[in-house]
Amino acid sequence: MGFLKHTVEISRADLTRDCLQQLRLWPGCETVAGVAILGDLSGRFTVHVVDYGISNKRIADRAARCIQREKLRRHHLRAD
Repeated sequence: MGFLKHTVEISRADLTRDCLQQLRLWPGCETVAGVAILGDLSGRFTVHVVDYGISNKRIADRAARCIQREKLRRHHLRAD
């Protein structure tokens, strides 16, 4: 007996906007200017910071990983 994972479909543009908004809420990451979403055919995705601004790279990358885990629990990437 396995666990069924139910997630909601989301577009790449909406996911990028949501991740960037959430990332800017983290202390020390207010100046992050860009993120990229890389997806695969199964709907999974990864979040990468591409423009750090004057933010600390280590803190911004840690925040992106936390946001990615949270988003993966709730969403899968729409196949466009």
